[in-house]
Amino acid sequence: MRFEIKDRDASGRLGKLTTPHGTVSTPTLLPVINPNKMIITPTEMRHVFDVEMVITNSYIIRNHAALRNHAVEKGVHDLIDFKGPIMTDSGTFQSYIYGSVTVEPLEIIEFQKQIGVDVGTILDVFGTPDQTKS
Repeated sequence: MRFEIKDRDASGRLGKLTTPHGTVSTPTLLPVINPNKMIITPTEMRHVFDVEMVITNSYIIRNHAALRNHAVEKGVHDLIDFKGPIMTDSGTFQSYIYGSVTVEPLEIIEFQKQIGVDVGTILDVFGTPDQTKS
């Protein structure tokens, strides 16, 4: 993977992120794909809206047996039928909404590697503005 800065101005920058599944111009918007309910398929988004990259949730995939088995056997790109770069979330949002998740940070990273994501994320502890550091 490679990131190349094409131009910058103050704190902003334009670039190219090159992954094994293609190159993405940055900044870019990543449509969120729920692997359980795809109203518009990622492939359709790519063709109609020129979407270069999407994000889906590795925690949801991991915890749903059929999704997990498909992703482990054939990869996340086959699971959601998207040939371009895919980023995955790790379950941080679910941890915030439900109070906890049933996965450890390094465990979800290993799962993301196993299913072939281009950009993975670690499980972060979610905080709110009114919380103290402790």
